[in-house]
Amino acid sequence: MANDLDDALEAMRCAEDDYDKAKAYSDGPVEEVFTSRRIRRLLRDSGISFQTLLGNVVIDAVANKLKIVNVSSDTDARTKLIATFDEDAGMKQIRPAVMRRALQLGDAYLSGWPVLGDDGKPVPGKVQVSVHSARNMRVLYDEDEPTTPRVAIQRWTVKTAAGKRVRVDLLYADRIEHFISRGQRSTKAGDFQPYEADGRDAVEDNPYGFPVFHFHGTGLPGEYGTPEHASFYGTQNKLLKLEISHMAGVDFNTLPQRLGLRDAGAKASSPDELDEDEFAVTPDGRRTGTVNGDDRTSKLSSEPGSFWDLVGYKDVKQLDPTTPAVFLDPRAVYLREGSVASSTPLHLFDRTGQIPSGESLKTANEPLDDKAGSRRDAFDPTWRGFYRFVLAILGETDAPVTLAWAPIESTDETTKLTHAKQKEELGVPQNQALTELGYKPEDVTRWFEDGDGGLPQRVELLALLGQAVASMATAVSAGVLDESTVNQVITKVIGDLADDEST
Repeated sequence: MANDLDDALEAMRCAEDDYDKAKAYSDGPVEEVFTSRRIRRLLRDSGISFQTLLGNVVIDAVANKLKIVNVSSDTDARTKLIATFDEDAGMKQIRPAVMRRALQLGDAYLSGWPVLGDDGKPVPGKVQVSVHSARNMRVLYDEDEPTTPRVAIQRWTVKTAAGKRVRVDLLYADRIEHFISRGQRSTKAGDFQPYEADGRDAVEDNPYGFPVFHFHGTGLPGEYGTPEHASFYGTQNKLLKLEISHMAGVDFNTLPQRLGLRDAGAKASSPDELDEDEFAVTPDGRRTGTVNGDDRTSKLSSEPGSFWDLVGYKDVKQLDPTTPAVFLDPRAVYLREGSVASSTPLHLFDRTGQIPSGESLKTANEPLDDKAGSRRDAFDPTWRGFYRFVLAILGETDAPVTLAWAPIESTDETTKLTHAKQKEELGVPQNQALTELGYKPEDVTRWFEDGDGGLPQRVELLALLGQAVASMATAVSAGVLDESTVNQVITKVIGDLADDEST
């Protein structure tokens, strides 16, 4: 449909700059902002090699907290079907990659489609999963019903006998339309023609529903996301300016600026007495003996113990460069500013300093945990919709899907085990509590199928052991216990428990 194709191409074009900027501020390079034209000319090209970008710190701080530990449905058969699909499609690697891309650019897309055999027909039980960057795919929403996606566009470049061409697919809930550019131009619908190849018609039926799933940080229908590190752009610009200016000043540590003071009316030293044989060059870049371009060698030597007899000068001085503190002190201030603006704990930017622990760590991480919780809530329904779509392709329509996420809060192992025991006391099934702790679902299932083997007692024992280890660590810090003694005790206890298990 020409109107949809024009709208989709224009939407992609309008979003390109923002996506390119988001990727630059995480992967580089970033063009430094200059207030002086002269300095821009001097440092624009050389400054890129000094860039240290921190956008990925902001992105990974959230991404590392978003972990799906289990996907299940309402029956064992459907849950096993999901597990088989996850293993075949490599969803353990795809899930974190999709969420990180959504955090990096603001948007990411995932699509599913039956695997097609040589005859062009779907292979039973097989689903193909494709991850799409927001730079080559975009979903357009119905203006009257923002919760309803109108069309998705996928664009990519292919090589043909006539040269490079641009392929475009328009994906609807009931069909897929294939196009290819007529020539080099690919900005408007008129630049494309229907495409038939690989045994497919230009318009392909879609009996499965809308096949593209849009991941973005707001979770609001009909909206697009914001890069996670967008609030850090300003801070990054300030840090880059300090770093590049500092590195430019480092050159003056090696070759300081020098000057000579002369009495009024005194004649200068002759050119061959000037210390410029190593550094003076003509405009064409040739090294010369003097700025005038002659070949007379300087009489001055920089060897230890040498004496310089300068005619006409009463004093010589050196202009020392600015101290590093001029650059490093503001850097610390700007980094704290960026930490607040991006809700990213300061210790994640500098792991060489003192890292908080215990309640201090929990307090420091609260803004980050709140932000990560919002992203999890935004991604959760999209993931469930994707898995329902996969189950529909596999023949299980209208199947409910439940996700188990790893805890977001940063806590030590003892606290996690204590919380798990409290959940159990409140009625949460033991297998669910153990899965949320990060144990593999198949391991938990096997434990219970074996008659749990004293599993509740083992959970309680682990919690008690964690508390004991924490108490011993405190005793070691206070000097009451020796670390080697504690290690021997723990090794002995764990060894006895293992022997009991085997008997």
